[in-house]
Amino acid sequence: MPTAAKSSQQASKARQKLSLEHRSRSVPFKKPFILAVFASLLFYLGLIAFVASVFAFSVSPKDLKKGAADILVVVPPVCAGLWLIAYILRRRALCPLCRSTPLLDTLSSKHEKAYKCKPLNYGTTAILSIVFTQRMRCMHCGTPFDLLKLKSDS
Repeated sequence: MPTAAKSSQQASKARQKLSLEHRSRSVPFKKPFILAVFASLLFYLGLIAFVASVFAFSVSPKDLKKGAADILVVVPPVCAGLWLIAYILRRRALCPLCRSTPLLDTLSSKHEKAYKCKPLNYGTTAILSIVFTQRMRCMHCGTPFDLLKLKSDS
């Protein structure tokens, strides 16, 4: 009997020391997450274009101000449209476990394991985490998910 107890203790220690890659769950439907992240990145690029157009308008000489003003007039409605599309797609990407919206920051209470980068909110941090690591942690249930992990591996 002592060998069975030792083997169960060793197995529980091995489960506790699993890396983040092995502890994370798979996402059964990846398409909503991919579309939401892509639309959000387009929105962020639109914001960068808006800031660049404001800068270009402020430093351009008087003879080129008309072209810079035209760009400055076109970019804000494009940014607003991209924001609306990104918001709708981020709203559709639901956590497979708790059915909440992990890419959209709400006023609900966050899980103790949820994390965020200080100047950003939880939703933006989740989007950047998906972009750079293909992983995210749901801010509501605290479960880590891996977008590259296959359904049969979990």
